Amino acid sequence: MATPRLHLSALYRYPLKSCAGEPLERAQVHQEGIAGDRRLMLARPDGRFITARTHPRLELMQVQLGEETVVLRFPGHRDLELVRANFSLAPFATEVWGDRFEALATSKEADAWCSAVVGEAAHLLCIGERSPRYRESIQQRVGFADGYPLLLIGEGSLADLNAKLAHAQGASDGKPHVMAQFRPNLVVAGSDAFAEDGWQRLRIGDVELGVAEPCARCAMITVDPATGAFLPGKEPLKTLATYRRGGKGKVLFGQNLVVLKEGQLTLGDDVEILA
Repeated sequence: MATPRLHLSALYRYPLKSCAGEPLERAQVHQEGIAGDRRLMLARPDGRFITARTHPRLELMQVQLGEETVVLRFPGHRDLELVRANFSLAPFATEVWGDRFEALATSKEADAWCSAVVGEAAHLLCIGERSPRYRESIQQRVGFADGYPLLLIGEGSLADLNAKLAHAQGASDGKPHVMAQFRPNLVVAGSDAFAEDGWQRLRIGDVELGVAEPCARCAMITVDPATGAFLPGKEPLKTLATYRRGGKGKVLFGQNLVVLKEGQLTLGDDVEILA
C-alpha cells in the first residue's frame, strides 16, 4: 500500500487578530509569518487587546487587504473601506501576552466602526511594515499573533479528535468540528494523527520552518466560526483535555512554527520532514 503523500492541503491568514480566516492559494512567507497575517488588531483605550476569547462574534468579521485599502465587513453593519494613506500612524502603546510595544493608530473612522461592532470603545491598530514587537524567546519579530509567526495542524489530528468526540458521551451536537475553529495557518494532509508532534524542521515549497513548541489551546477553539457563538459543553476543549494535556497541564493541539528560510507557499506543495 502506497504511503500517503504529505502535502499542504490548506493555507490561511487572519488579517485582523481574531477575525475570520482568509483561505489562500499561495502566500509569501517572511520571518514574521504569512504576508498580511495578523497585521491589524483591536485594542481598548488602555492598550489591552480584544479577541474572540471575550468577543466571539469577532470571528464573523471579514477583512480584505488591498495594496492601498483595507475593507472591513461585519453582519448588520455597512462595509467600511479605509485608505491606507489616510492612517494617522500615531504610536499607540499596547501589549500582547505580556509583550509591551508601540503599534500604530489607523483612523477615528475605523475606531468608531470597530467600537460599534464590539460594543465597547475600541481602536483599530496596525503593526507597520516591520513589527516593533521582538520576542526574546524565539529571537524573532512577530506581528499581533499570540506568540509565533505560524501555526500548523495535520488533518489526521482533527480526524482523530472528531472520532473520539463521536464516541464520547455528551458530545455537543454530533457534528464534526472544523479546522477553522483551531485557526491554523498551514494544514497538512497525509500524516498520521499528531505526527506533527515529532517534527522538528520541515520544508514546504521554498520555505523552511522550525517547530518551536506545541500550541496550548483555550476557549477560542470552542467558538463556532459560522455563528460567532460559543459551542455548548465546552467542546472540543473538554475532550482534548482528556488526552492532550502536556507536562504543565496545558491542552495541546497543533504546532507553533518559526521561519528559518523565507519563500513562497502554494496549495498542494509537498511537505518534507527534514528532522
